[in-house]
Order: sequence, then structure tokens, then C-alpha cells
Amino acid sequence: MKIEKNFTTGILTGVCGVLFVIILTGANKNEPINMSPSFEFYDLQDTKGLIFNKNTGEIKYEEIREKPLVLKEYYDVNHSGSLTIY
Repeated sequence: MKIEKNFTTGILTGVCGVLFVIILTGANKNEPINMSPSFEFYDLQDTKGLIFNKNTGEIKYEEIREKPLVLKEYYDVNHSGSLTIY
């Protein structure tokens, strides 16, 4: 009788211990987090900007300013290779 009681107690203790370890390791499961940015922004140099979602491929245009940017320098390259700055 004493041997049966110790055997049953040992089996129950072992099963409970294994379950306890599984619960502890399963509860602390850390999933990797993607830290890379999923959006890219491009300034179109007028009143809009382009927002590109890298995950879905979605493209949105957003108003970012009221007036377009004014370019202050203009470049002209002639066929001879000379550069003219206006």
C-alpha cells in the first residue's frame, strides 16, 4: 500500500510539475516585433507629399503645405556640355 501511494503521488507531482513549466514558458512567449518603419514619405516639391506603405503597397497623397515650393536655381545643360545657372 505504501509503495502504491508513493508511486501515485510521484506521478501526480511529475504531471503537475510539467504542466507548471509549460504554463510558465507559454505565458512568457515573446513574439518578434518588426521595428523597421513600414511607411516612407516623399516630398513632391509642390503642395503634396506621397506616403507609401511598404507592407500593403498602398500609396496616399496628403496636402503638406498651402503654396508650392519655389525653386531658386534653374540649371540648363547645353549639347556642348556647358552648364548655365539661372
